[in-house]
Formats: sequence, C-alpha cells, structure tokens
Amino acid sequence: MSKIVDLGVEKDHIDSLTRATGLTAISELIWNALDADATIINIEITPNHLGGYESIEIIDNGHGLQYEKGQQVFGKLGGSEKKISSTSPSGRAYHGKEGRGRYKSLALGDLVIYNSTYKNSHSHKHFTITLDRNKISHSEFSDLNVIADSKVQSGVSVLIQNTNVENIHQIFEEKNRKELAQKFASYWINYPNFSIFINGKMLEFESLIRCTDETEVLVHREKLSHRFKIKIIEWNFDIKKKTYLCSMQGIPFRETNLGIRSTIPISIFLHSIYIETLQRENKIDIQEFDDVMLEAINESKKFARSYTKKRLHFYSSEFIEELKTKGIYPYTGNAENIVEESKRQVFDIVALQVNEFLPDFEAQDNKSKKLTLSLIKEALENDSHSLQRILTEVIELPKDKREELVEILEESSLSTVIDTMTEIKNRLKFINALEELIYNKDFNKNVLERKHLHKIIINETWIFGDEYTYGVDDLTLKNVLKSYLKDNLNRDDFEDVINSEDNSDLETIPDVCLWQQFSLGSVGKENLVIELKRPSLNAGFTEKSQIEAYATAVSNDNRFPKEKTKWKFLLITKDVKKEMKPLLSQKNRKYGHIHEGENFDVFILSWGDIISEAKQRLEFIKEKLNINLMDNDKNLEYLRSKYSEYLPKNFNQTLLP
Repeated sequence: MSKIVDLGVEKDHIDSLTRATGLTAISELIWNALDADATIINIEITPNHLGGYESIEIIDNGHGLQYEKGQQVFGKLGGSEKKISSTSPSGRAYHGKEGRGRYKSLALGDLVIYNSTYKNSHSHKHFTITLDRNKISHSEFSDLNVIADSKVQSGVSVLIQNTNVENIHQIFEEKNRKELAQKFASYWINYPNFSIFINGKMLEFESLIRCTDETEVLVHREKLSHRFKIKIIEWNFDIKKKTYLCSMQGIPFRETNLGIRSTIPISIFLHSIYIETLQRENKIDIQEFDDVMLEAINESKKFARSYTKKRLHFYSSEFIEELKTKGIYPYTGNAENIVEESKRQVFDIVALQVNEFLPDFEAQDNKSKKLTLSLIKEALENDSHSLQRILTEVIELPKDKREELVEILEESSLSTVIDTMTEIKNRLKFINALEELIYNKDFNKNVLERKHLHKIIINETWIFGDEYTYGVDDLTLKNVLKSYLKDNLNRDDFEDVINSEDNSDLETIPDVCLWQQFSLGSVGKENLVIELKRPSLNAGFTEKSQIEAYATAVSNDNRFPKEKTKWKFLLITKDVKKEMKPLLSQKNRKYGHIHEGENFDVFILSWGDIISEAKQRLEFIKEKLNINLMDNDKNLEYLRSKYSEYLPKNFNQTLLP
C-alpha cells in the first residue's frame, strides 16, 4: 500500500526548483549517485520510433537510500542527511547540502520513479518513490519490500518517462558529454574510483586532460588569512571555459565564466574551505559581492594568464625551430638579459598565432615571411602595445585571438618589463647621443638653443627628473603666468587676473617650464623654469643675471601665490666661465645652487652635470639587467632617427653612410 508524503511547500516554489538544462539535471543525478559512494553509474537512454525518447534511466551501485531517510529527504526541502555529515560512508566529500537536487530530475521528464535497494543488518530491502509534475507538491512512497535474493546489489535507479526531448538530446551531443566530463574532472582527480557510462560509452577523464598546473594563494582580511588552491586543467578538446568554485576535495558548488581570453581550452578550479563556508551559509551565489572571493578569483585569473602564456610559448617551440633553420627568425645568438628573453618569448607566441591565422602565411616565400616577422619584432622592440595595431591592420588576426594576445601583453608583468626596459635603453642611448651633440666640436658649433636643442629637450623632460611634466615652452613669462593660473590653480578667471596689472616685467622669454606632477604637501607644487644656451656658449655673469631676473620677476609678482608654489630656475650651458665657478660650490648648498629666495631657487649647471646625474639614475638598472649600449654611431643614429627635423644639417649629413 503506497504512502503519500506531502512536502508542505507551495507548488510554484517547488516548480522553480525543477527548472534546469539537460546537463544540469543529469549532473545532479550523477552527484546523488557519487554521494552514495557509487563506483559505476549507467545512463541508459531509450529512443522511441517517433524520433524522441521513451525514457532515460540512471542506475548506480551505491549504498542506496534507506526508507526512513527517504521520507525525511523527500518530506521537506533542506532535509538532506548531507547537512548532518560532510562525507559519505566511504569518505567522499558530499556535493549537495540542501536536498533540492532531486527535483532537477523533473527537467528531463514529467514522471520520475526512484527505485532504491539497500542492505541493513539482516537483508536487502527495496521501495520506490514517484514524483509526478502534475502532483508536484507531494511524493508517493511504495511499501517497503524485503528481497530474499542474496545476489541482489544495493543502489538506486531513477527511471524518467514522459521525457523532455530537447533536454535529453543535450546529453547525446558529443560536445556536451565532454562538458559533462569537465564538470566532474576535479572531483575525479581526488576520487578516481568511479566510472560513468552513457548508453555503454564511458565518460572519459584522463584521456581528455592534456595538462594540469596548480598553485596556492593566501587572501588576508583583517586578522584572518584564507587559503585557496588554484588548479588549472587544460583539455584536449574545445570547451566552454569556466571557473569552478569548489570544496577542498574538488566538489564544484558553482561555476562562472572564466573571465579571461584564452584560446587554449582551460578550466579554473578554485578550492578552499572558505568556499565551503559560503556554500554552507547559502552565500555561494552572491560570491561576486564578497571581497575575499573577488581577490581569490582575480589571483586565479592571473595564474591562468601566466599558464596560457607559458603553454603558448611551449607550443611555439617547434615552429620557431623551423624559422631558425630557414634563417628567417629575426633574432640572432643567445638572449643577453631578461629583457631580451622576454621579448623573444612574446615574439614566439605571436609568431605562432600569425602562422596559424594569417591567410596564406605558410605558402609565402621566405622573404615575405621574414618581412612579416620583422614587422612584429619591430613593433615589440618599440612598444608592445603597438602590436595591436599591427595585428589588426596588417596581419588581420581574428578579433578573439588578437584580444587574447593583447591581454597577455597588457595584463602581465612581461609587457611591463619589455616596455620599461625598452624605455630605459632608449633613455641611455639618448643621453649618450646628447652628450656627443653638445661636446663634439664637429656638431656643437651649429647647434642653436631655440631652433635645435630646445625642440629636442621638450620631448625628453625626464632628463631633469621624472617628477616633472611638460608645462610650456618658448613663451613670455606673461603667458607662463597664464598657463600657470589655468593649469595649476584651475582658475577660470585667468585672463582677468593677468590683465589686472602691468606686465612689463614679464616680457622676458624662458625656454621651458615644467610643472611638478606630485604635490609637495603644504607647499603645493614646484615648477621648473629652464633657460638653455647653445653648446658654443659658456655661462658668465650676463647669463647669471638673466636667470636671476626671471626669478625676481616671478617672486615679486603677487599673482604667483608664494604659499602654494615653489619655483626652481635652472640655467644650463655647455660649461661655466672660470670666474663663475666659485659661485657653484657654496657652503651648505647643493652644487650649482647660486641663489635662494622666499619661494624660489636659482641653479646654474652644465650639460655635463645634468647628463651625469641622469646616467646615475639609470646606471643601477643598466647593470642589474646587463643592458649593453651601442657604440656612439648607433646612439647618434637613434637621435637622428627620432629628431631629424630638429638637428642641424651637418649633423644629419655626418651620419649618412
């Protein structure tokens, strides 16, 4: 005689629990079997003559569901025994916690019959539970029967009829079977003693996994540290790329999008006791609002990007060897330092993708291939970010592949290393070339401050310190004042302020004004006014008076608020006349500091002083990374190629081959 167990919950609420895709529904039934310590799970789908499905049955050899516990589980939501214990009798970690997964079976069909066989201390017993979508608010239990046959095995079979054709069809598709394997892969790594069969065909795990890698991170919040294990699985097939939030034993509680671009088929499995806590407290579905989880997921993305980059480089090895054999690989010899190694690593990755996606690249002759590869190398040497334009406009790489490569460059330290060290190397070349330009008699006699030197320096203001940014150049101090009021003090009434007083003392013309990018605290910001002199002129008292006049004009003008700004006036020449040199070494002052006002300082320095100090700032990094500088001709060639229009004709002609 059957027994009706009323769930005691509104029908609409129960109905919402039955909504799922075919893959989600079958996954829940597989998890139920694994939680019952099943080692064999058979999924048998029976077609009908109309092209649909007569039924689907999930059969396992687990320990079965006991009659009394069955009534508890199906008698109320959240009544799962898994809340009481975290592991199954054989020690497997449970997947479910709330006992709601059983209703997902109704997504596969409207009539579900659970057949449970279990063994107690004396014999095997059997009973059925029937779920009917038309009577969804309760379940029907059969009588409990004793089975005398000693050969019978424990387990549960779930027979589903009145099937949902579309959802069951999902399980048949090959790509979905592999996605199913993806869902259980992390669990299989921890508990490999089970097999899943779909109509006799075993679901593969080991043969589908190409490579794995893992690491651990600590996320600190207040006085607590939360440990996360990050596991990457690379597959032998294309997949929907997902991140799985798992227990420490690999039980995935929630899946989200991978969150990075990767054409390598990978999945991220994030394991932590912290995730188990979120699952237990029913907070796993709002993990995007949890600071600890956000940081852990970001760390997993960084690890995944690093893994992707490493694997792409690995896959490029054979192709790169072929390029070297043909003599079209654009690098020669061994890499001299970390910068060169990094550049080659990125180049190899990009070159492999170009070979795969650029139409007819493989069919091109070696000369054309070499030109394309040299173009990529040139973009990388100058600025890794310019690769995006090359990949888009010239090579026409597919958007997803292009975005993946750009992301690898932009969001990894590799790009930072390359671009930073390229910048340092270019700075060193510029300093050496500038020194040659100013002190080589063959060049400096024709170099003028405004026409040549001035135009170059405003593009290389770092030489005076990276704390400064370009302000104005070649303007009267009246216009300096205008720019200062507008840009530094954010004054909208700057025209009225300037025209409110006599400006006759502001008609002298400094060469360059630099604004300091960072605040000096209560003092405000420091502005640097630079007066350049042509290399053929050495500084004397006339030039000293000129730079001091600039400083006095600014200091005495009430429109330059002294409480908010400091000024530094700097006269730079090739050298200083003999009678001036004692002024540069005054007691208790920095070398070159000749005058100190209330809110300004005046300096006179030679280009040798400026260049020497700039070299010292870069020397440590140069030595650490073993950067080899080119000879003078190469350094001068760098200057000519960058500033040809601002150099005297004899300089360019001297460098011609």
